[in-house]
Amino acid sequence: MGVVKSLHDCSLNANKIIVADKKSLDINALVTNITFDILREDPQTVAEVENGNMEKAVLEKAVIQSLDKQKFQVGLSRDEVIEQVFNYMFGYGILHELIENDDDISDIDFTQYNQGTIKKNGRRYELDISFGNEKLLETYCKLIAIRNGGILNENDTHCRVADEKRRLRINVSIRPRNISGPAISIRKHRKDSYTLNDLVRLEMINEEIAEFTYRIARSDASPVLCGKGGSGKSTLARAIINNMPELDRILVTESDSELYPDKPNCIVQRIKKLNEGGVKVTLRDLVKDGLTMSLDTYFIGEVVGDESWEFIKAGFTGHRVGTTIHTWSSADVFPRLLTLAKGAGTTESEKIIKEMMAKSIDIIYHMKGFKVVDICEVLGYDSTQDKFLLNQLFKFDIRDEYEDELITGKFVKCGDIGERLINKFGRKC
Repeated sequence: MGVVKSLHDCSLNANKIIVADKKSLDINALVTNITFDILREDPQTVAEVENGNMEKAVLEKAVIQSLDKQKFQVGLSRDEVIEQVFNYMFGYGILHELIENDDDISDIDFTQYNQGTIKKNGRRYELDISFGNEKLLETYCKLIAIRNGGILNENDTHCRVADEKRRLRINVSIRPRNISGPAISIRKHRKDSYTLNDLVRLEMINEEIAEFTYRIARSDASPVLCGKGGSGKSTLARAIINNMPELDRILVTESDSELYPDKPNCIVQRIKKLNEGGVKVTLRDLVKDGLTMSLDTYFIGEVVGDESWEFIKAGFTGHRVGTTIHTWSSADVFPRLLTLAKGAGTTESEKIIKEMMAKSIDIIYHMKGFKVVDICEVLGYDSTQDKFLLNQLFKFDIRDEYEDELITGKFVKCGDIGERLINKFGRKC
């Protein structure tokens, strides 16, 4: 596996991506071509082997036939080539070590065949890995898409798929959509959840916020976690869900599997896309159907569309709800939700929707750079001033801010919780 280098290292300008030697690139090209040939000609057999319904030996003949067709000598034995093809076919080839053996990596991104980075605990690092050339990266993107049930070709030039076995969300795109060439983005979720104590150790939160968050998880309070992509929202959401009372029935609904809760009595559902066949199932459908399932909590992995209206209604009618959402600040949660709710075709006035939102959401965590930078309690909505009333409880007092949102500073307690949260905390704490 290649060595990673911090982008915040003082010697950044001297660091260059190291391209593998010609022999390694030749082997990579051979393995890629063989794997792609087999997947293109007989994807069903590959799927059967991967699911354990057929022995890998069945594929060996196909690998040997493709190897003979390539007529390509790289100094490896036939058995070694077969082993590498299987690693590529059922693993992730050149990126396999990063995916399988480092649980702290959350993101693996390539903007070009020789320009890759990873993210660990909110901090980005440069990779010394190269795919060799643009064509090999494009083939790799197609392989990953096909194997995980997606389509990627000259007509369908963008694809988002999930590898639920390895807890990956994968986004790939190629020319002509990408002028700069093929690109791949892999969001990787931990096999072992971070506990609240782990998040203290990683400085996402401090001990006081960890204790407060534990009380939020054990109570009736409805939390919303906001921030940009990759800020740590899913990591904290997973920790909150895992600390909810064991006997509480929770429905987790997602577009792509990302939260992977460990708590007992969780029902995890995801949408069904049109290309998967049968009737399309949306996030809105999942939340609506959940209202008949005698649940204690509804948690939407990420609110992105008209499901926001079902989220607001569920919270307003006394159910406990939770979600993550992309916004710049805690205060921006409400206009963002309002905009999304309007897409559901509701006939309710903005004033009514705002009042419903203020009663549906109890606490907002704003995250940046794998750190909680703001926690606000929702006190209500003042219709005379058209203003949401927030009580800031904690903030991260930023001292310095660097590239890629790396920030330093200290956590500060700002105020005391109000009666609304105190009443919610009385439930099971």
